[in-house]
Amino acid sequence: MKFDWSTFGIEQRSSVDANTISQVEKRLGVIFPESYLDLVKYSDEASPEVSSFSYDDEGTCISEFFSFSPDATPYTISWYSGAGKPPGLPNGLVPIARDAGGYLVCLNFNTPSITVEIFDPNSSKTHLVSNNFDDFIGLWSE
Repeated sequence: MKFDWSTFGIEQRSSVDANTISQVEKRLGVIFPESYLDLVKYSDEASPEVSSFSYDDEGTCISEFFSFSPDATPYTISWYSGAGKPPGLPNGLVPIARDAGGYLVCLNFNTPSITVEIFDPNSSKTHLVSNNFDDFIGLWSE
């Protein structure tokens, strides 16, 4: 699904191209959802103004998306899946963003639809947020 990212208060600024996507996917051994790739091509390290969502009985919002880079430098998607991988993060979960409370928003590549889950680095618990990235964006509100 195509989204108008500007409606979420996201500024267009990205240098992510097909080559960068190929490098990151190869490095991590995954194929990202098209709508997520559309977001990083529109705005790398997006900080949406409209991004509140609920899961379980909790509510939170996106603080920032991580830099989509094959370089394993701090706060890149590659770093969180390598040297910066939090203890207890299950295999197959790729952190793509942080919420306002420091929890990690992850794509779960262990599921056929690539679910979106929240990972609490303090308890090492995960919580299902949505069945796919499109549905995750559909949850965002002010």
